[in-house]
Amino acid sequence: MTETEKETLPDSDTDSKQDEGILNSERFWFAIDRQLLGSGLRLILILPAFSILTSFGALAFSSSSPQWWGKIEPTVGMSFAMALTALTFIILLGSILVQIFHRHRVELSIRNFENEVERLNQKHLSVQSLHGYESLADLLNSARSKHSWALSFGIMSSLLIGGIFVYDISSLNGRILLLLSFSTLALSLGQHIPTRSRPFNMDERTGLLNAYTPPIHPSTLEMVFDDLVKTHMDPLLRSEYEVYSKEIEACFEKDTDPQFAREKILMTLYRHSKGLDFKTMESELSEVLTEKGMKLVQNHPVFTMEEWLTIIHHIEGSCPAFFRMIGRIEEDLGAGRSSTTSGIVFEVDMENVVHERANLFTLIHNLSETPRSIVVRVQSPDFRPHDLAMTYRLNPGERHWWSSKPLPLAASGDDDVLGLMSGLLRDGTVAWQSLLPERFGEATVSVRLEELSGDLIIGRQINVRVRTKYLERIRNFSSVTANLIGIIGISLGIFIKINNIFGNIGA
Repeated sequence: MTETEKETLPDSDTDSKQDEGILNSERFWFAIDRQLLGSGLRLILILPAFSILTSFGALAFSSSSPQWWGKIEPTVGMSFAMALTALTFIILLGSILVQIFHRHRVELSIRNFENEVERLNQKHLSVQSLHGYESLADLLNSARSKHSWALSFGIMSSLLIGGIFVYDISSLNGRILLLLSFSTLALSLGQHIPTRSRPFNMDERTGLLNAYTPPIHPSTLEMVFDDLVKTHMDPLLRSEYEVYSKEIEACFEKDTDPQFAREKILMTLYRHSKGLDFKTMESELSEVLTEKGMKLVQNHPVFTMEEWLTIIHHIEGSCPAFFRMIGRIEEDLGAGRSSTTSGIVFEVDMENVVHERANLFTLIHNLSETPRSIVVRVQSPDFRPHDLAMTYRLNPGERHWWSSKPLPLAASGDDDVLGLMSGLLRDGTVAWQSLLPERFGEATVSVRLEELSGDLIIGRQINVRVRTKYLERIRNFSSVTANLIGIIGISLGIFIKINNIFGNIGA
């Protein structure tokens, strides 16, 4: 070992221990944050709400105390309004502590994210070059900035409420300070509320999935499940998945098509998430994986069964139309129904309720023994693009991926629903189009399968509802309202004080 290596090793070990310490620290704070602070009990919202109620009570009784308080006031030594002001101050101190702890957890998550990026770079997996990294990093930095502003406004609110003990709430200055304290607290809430839309953490391997928004996706999916998984994975998880895919490909059985094997593995994991028992899942996976591959799937340090279930659940929530479409095909295969038309399988689906964009999935497969060219035409007056035409050349599949007799979900070999569905996804053509709504309300989409000459083969019309995300709209409205209230309150307080000063000068 060279002198340079000897000098480098201790630094590397120290950095590794520091990174592990940060990760363990986040695990501790994230557990508290999930149960009490940001989620669970939600003290970060409840405490400011209570302080607003007590501050309104203090303002209401600023001129006189209730009669029953007259017996308590000599003992306490303060009016009812000042007692509520003191209670508000204590609640705000608790709220500040909660914000400090919550921001500390967010800071630890971002530091762990940066450390993970650095670790992957050292393994020659450049995360920064992946599409979507910059938007994710910008979201994390924006969340950190918003939490810093929320904490700053919270501290300012407590300082202003503390100033009331100098002037007394019955005076004009005291009431102005109360108004300014309430306004800065509203600004604090206005900064915090938007961060609740896309939470993130690094304690869980899938902790960035909800924060990551896939910027683009393939129009025609080569390996359907594989493309869906990679599209919805955040850059860190996607880098790990690329390594995992290479490792798993080295464990395929001989004479097994790699694309078919990968699709069947993901299809089997999806069926396991829907209730397929563990023993049957292992039996299906053993048809394409060696014993080493089975151990890799069962004991992988990153992609455990729990992580796969989380990933599949996330994709299912983002693209319900795709899973509904293959669900119908699986039902047809299980019941032994004939294909949609002679010599061709055609299925199409999209969400029943559309929010920001609609995901339209189309599956086409040529069951005949000769190549065939067709046109898929999508038309809608309510979505952009209004008229879309895609021409596909459908080659025959390696085998006839359909059955006219009922099939079991899983059985030995590929003559079962899982096997045929995996073959359909591999040899078939799956198109994924994003349609942008132009108006809210009822909308229609027409999907036509045509010959090159323009003759109609089969057509489908889909009726959907276009709506905004209700919870997201409430959050945006609450954030804007809180910021407006804060700005108006501060402006009003300043105006009242200036008017009082010039009024005294004129008198």
